[in-house]
Amino acid sequence: MLFKTISKIKFLLRSSNQHGVHSPFVYNFITKGLYSKEINNNNISEYAELKKLSKKEQKVFSKIIAYFKINAVYFDFNSLENDSNIDFKLLYISELNYNIFLKNDSNYFVVINKIHKNKNVNSIWRKLIRNKKATVTIDLFYFGLVFFRKEQVKEHFNIRV
Repeated sequence: MLFKTISKIKFLLRSSNQHGVHSPFVYNFITKGLYSKEINNNNISEYAELKKLSKKEQKVFSKIIAYFKINAVYFDFNSLENDSNIDFKLLYISELNYNIFLKNDSNYFVVINKIHKNKNVNSIWRKLIRNKKATVTIDLFYFGLVFFRKEQVKEHFNIRV
C-alpha cells in the first residue's frame, strides 16, 4: 500500500494534461478521447473481466474504447492472434509479460491494468517503456497503454485523467 501511495505522488508530480504534448496522435487522444464529456459505459457491460474495475477505471476504459472505435477487446494474446478479421483491436492484460511484442502491428494496442500495483509490476512496466517496439507508451496511473506505431517517433507520456 505504501508503494502505491508513493507511486501516486510521484505520478502526480511528473504527469501533465494535454499541455506540452507535441504528438498529434496523443494530443487528439487526450483532448477528444480521455477528456471528452461523453460517457458510454455500454461497451464495458459486454466484458465480464472489465466489470471488476473500479467506476473510475471503467469510465477511463470506456473512453479508450469509444475514441479508438474498438471492435474487439481481447484478454489473452492467443485469441488476438487468431482473429485477423477485425480492423482495430485492443488487448487488455492484467498481468505483464513480453508476449505483447510478438505481434508488431499498428492495428492493435495494449492496455495494461495496475502498472503501479507494486515494485515488481512497475519495474516490468519501465522495461516495456524502454522496449524499441513500443513506440508510444502512456501512463494513466490506472492503466498503461502501449502502441506499436511504426510511423511515430518513440515517446512516453504521463497523463492525468
